[in-house]
Amino acid sequence: MKYLLIISHCILNTASKVAMDEQELKKEYEERDRLIRSAMEKDVQLLQLPCPEFIIYGSRRWGHVKEQFMHPHYYEECRKMLYPILRQIEEYLRYPEEYQVIGIVSVEGSPSCGYHMTCSGKWGGELSGDVSSIEAMKNTCKAVSGPGVFMEILEKELESRAMAVSIISMDEAVKKLSGIKRNERRED
Repeated sequence: MKYLLIISHCILNTASKVAMDEQELKKEYEERDRLIRSAMEKDVQLLQLPCPEFIIYGSRRWGHVKEQFMHPHYYEECRKMLYPILRQIEEYLRYPEEYQVIGIVSVEGSPSCGYHMTCSGKWGGELSGDVSSIEAMKNTCKAVSGPGVFMEILEKELESRAMAVSIISMDEAVKKLSGIKRNERRED
């Protein structure tokens, strides 16, 4: 049996994240390290999702909120990016005696890849204006319960194909991995 985790892009490639003070990401990086170590110890295979924010907006993008990604172009681009991943998941699910898809790992707080928690707010408009209006706008940004846009689309695509795969946080993934016995590799 081969075990498989499908993971958000920035879990393996932190260079794709929005530029910010790395200290603010300390807790997330600790979760990421636990997850990757556990997956490697258990010989769990990793399938990396694309990063829609990096692909569409690049490495120099500003931080966004979910509402900024809620538009037809972003939805369509996410569906296009997900198509080859969904086909791979579909293939693995066809052979449950050989493969077990443990879940899809989110990055909580992300406006795209959060699942239980995403970033929301009235963020948008001209940044060169009155500083107080920028501060007021910034103060509307908060973490809210619910999925980011990419995970929301992924969940709908899975449902439309009748593929039962859970979307889980990094912490939930580590807990699931703790119950897996390490695969012993055969020497041929």
